[in-house]
Amino acid sequence: MSKTLRLSFIFAIMASLNPAFADFAQLPSYYSKDLVQKLDEGTLKNSLLKKALRDVMAKVHVKTDSRDELASNCPSQSKCEEQVVRYTYREAREILFGKIHLESRRGDYALNEVYCRQTFYEEDGVGPGRIPDHTQVNCEHTWPQSRFNPNENKNAQLTDLHHLFPSNSRANSSRGNLIFAEVNGGVINNECTSSHRGTAYGSSETAFEPPDEHKGNVARALFYFSTRYNHPIGPLEEEFLKKWHWQDPVDEAERSRHEKVYEAQKNRNPYIDSPELVELVDDF
Repeated sequence: MSKTLRLSFIFAIMASLNPAFADFAQLPSYYSKDLVQKLDEGTLKNSLLKKALRDVMAKVHVKTDSRDELASNCPSQSKCEEQVVRYTYREAREILFGKIHLESRRGDYALNEVYCRQTFYEEDGVGPGRIPDHTQVNCEHTWPQSRFNPNENKNAQLTDLHHLFPSNSRANSSRGNLIFAEVNGGVINNECTSSHRGTAYGSSETAFEPPDEHKGNVARALFYFSTRYNHPIGPLEEEFLKKWHWQDPVDEAERSRHEKVYEAQKNRNPYIDSPELVELVDDF
């Protein structure tokens, strides 16, 4: 069986899975008892589900011995958490480059970017709490700034670590604010052959296609952003994102990154914690 047919076969199986069989009780305690109960009952879908998830991601979490309770404000003498939205853009990049994506290899610090499969080292400015050389690696807003929701907190969208990734600077510029899709087009440049820019299949629109191993991450980052900041994803882009969500499922590296983002930002991406939730939303 060819790779294309094998992926199509896998996608067909995954897309046919019934989310009703998902074990939502296994969700982290971050998710409230009321949300988990409604998910188990099957009463949350589409806009109702997105609204419920938005509340969980944006509201104050009162920590208890079991599941978190949601509130508008933290009651006195309670332990609470909520999404950190006060980071400056510099602080967010210091966390992104200098902690979340920072690796140590044989005594040298290293940073992998997501579009060209390149690795940067200390000589490129990589290190704890450091922002590397911007001419080499940049901060990719998976949801582009030009398409932020003007009715939501701009700084929260700008610094939200769930959709920020290190990227090759030239690839970052080439992607710009293009939608993501599978394309009929060439590689970014001779030094970046794993990403493509061209015409989206089934459309005349110019789009950007990331490497296969990053496609699922892109999909879940955009599903998160769409839900958290109440902004729609276009139908063409959504079609490919849902396909990529199953073709490139959540792996251990993505889970590890997710926990680091939660540690820094204090909110979670539900589509990583429970990938089945994507099938409960017909239209992002």
